[in-house]
Amino acid sequence: MTTSERIIVTVRTYPVISQKYMETVCTGGITDQGEWRRLFPVPLRYLEPERQYNTFDVVEVKVQPGKDTRPESRTPTIASLRVVAHVSSWTQRRDWIEKTSFLSLDEVTAAGRSLAPVRVREVLEFIAEPGAAQWTASQTEKLKQGDLFVERKALEKIPFDFRFRWIDGAGKEYNSHVIAWEFGETWRQYRLKYPDPVTVMRDKWMNDLCSSHRDVLFFMGNNNRFRDQFYVCGIFGPPKQKESDGTLW
Repeated sequence: MTTSERIIVTVRTYPVISQKYMETVCTGGITDQGEWRRLFPVPLRYLEPERQYNTFDVVEVKVQPGKDTRPESRTPTIASLRVVAHVSSWTQRRDWIEKTSFLSLDEVTAAGRSLAPVRVREVLEFIAEPGAAQWTASQTEKLKQGDLFVERKALEKIPFDFRFRWIDGAGKEYNSHVIAWEFGETWRQYRLKYPDPVTVMRDKWMNDLCSSHRDVLFFMGNNNRFRDQFYVCGIFGPPKQKESDGTLW
């Protein structure tokens, strides 16, 4: 059954090459009813400019269950998608997000969830593992394939696999692959500005975005085929709030 939902976008993954859809961006977010959604497929860069959403935009879209049986997954009707608002303040973002969070990744799996925010006690290490600098032959072939009506856009290969070594709110340590859009885009921008973009990225996340001065949550999502494998699909890091006496919590 098709329903219309209002969703705040909290997760966008780096684009994946697709033969059927040109490319896809897995999108995650929370409905105004407090339910998590995974929207797929979305050819984000191929949408009209006014419908290309950013993180913390609120979208309205018609969705229905698809082949993906994970509880949060829905197939969007792309023609119905429209951006209706942007949530700019940390307080409003907290109102949407924090009530849906889990203390630990074990709690997420025990609840049968495949996409949810998890409390981060500490980020121990930012890891950038060198990866392939070029697309595979199969991926390159797909990139050459266009459409009668749409020209395929160039998609840069990120030559690193980014990971976080981190401890969740229950004290369990993980080494998780990061697939968030922001990581790929930051590397693309920094490689033009800095001789060592990875070092600057490491400083940005370890000393600012994931530092002890922030209440960090990782948006953890699993793999459809291998559902015990969870990835960092996005990061929520509002500045720590202060109590009335001025202490941080």
